[in-house]
Amino acid sequence: MKNALFRLSTLALMALAAPLLAHPLPDVAVRANFEQGGDWMLQVEIDPRSFEPDPNVAPYLTNADLGVTPAEQQEKLKAKAREYVQRVVAVVLEPVAEVKPDLTWEFTAAENAPLKMPEDPVMLTGTWRTKLPAGSTGYSIKALPTGTLSVLYHNTALGKKVERYQILFPGETSYVLDLKTFTPRTQAPPPITVDSVQAADAALDGADPMCALCGTPAGNYYTLAAVASVAFIVVLVSWLRRKKRAA
Repeated sequence: MKNALFRLSTLALMALAAPLLAHPLPDVAVRANFEQGGDWMLQVEIDPRSFEPDPNVAPYLTNADLGVTPAEQQEKLKAKAREYVQRVVAVVLEPVAEVKPDLTWEFTAAENAPLKMPEDPVMLTGTWRTKLPAGSTGYSIKALPTGTLSVLYHNTALGKKVERYQILFPGETSYVLDLKTFTPRTQAPPPITVDSVQAADAALDGADPMCALCGTPAGNYYTLAAVASVAFIVVLVSWLRRKKRAA
C-alpha cells in the first residue's frame, strides 16, 4: 500500500509542479517487438538531456542544433548513450539469462519517428535486431538501482501492441512477458482510484496530524506524500464536478 501511495503521490506532485518546469523530466523507453519465427527487435530511446547533471532544466537538443553539431560530437553522444543504457536497464530472457544487446544508435524524433521540423527534440534510439535463443520462455527488464530516471516498458507481439505497459522506477523489475502466449504472466495490480486513496487516507485519520512530521523518516515521507496526493485528487474531482454542472 505504501508503494501505491508513493507512486500516486509522485505523479500528483509532478502534475502540480509541471507548470513550473521548463521541460518534462525525460525517461528511458524500452520497446520490444516479437515477430514470427523468433525474430526480435529491441529498441531503447534516450533523451540526450538524461546525460546532464539536472535533466529537469536542461534544454532539448533540437533538430536544428543537431544540424550544426560536428560529426565528432555526434559520435560522442552515441558513445554516451551506449554507456548510459548499461547503467540504467538490464534485459533478461528466461530461463534466467541476462542479455547484452548490441544496439546501433541513431538520432530520431520521439518513438523512432524521423526528424522533420527544426524544433523537433532529438532522441537517441538504439536498435538491435536478432533472434530469440532456442528455449527462451520469458522476457523482462530491470530498471537498475544506479539509474535516476524512470524506465518505460512497452511490448509488441505479432504486430499487435501488448496492452499492459509499465513505468519502472530505479530498482524495480517489470512483469515477465510469456514468449509462447505473448501475455503477461502476472496480473496487473488493481488501479489506484480516488476511493482507494480516500480509504487509505481514512486509515491514517486516527494518527495525530501533528505527528505526520515527527515520526520515523520513512513513515513521514509516505504520510506526507499521501496527504499531498489526496489533496490534489480532491481538488481535481471538485473541479471536474463544477465543470460538468456548468456544462
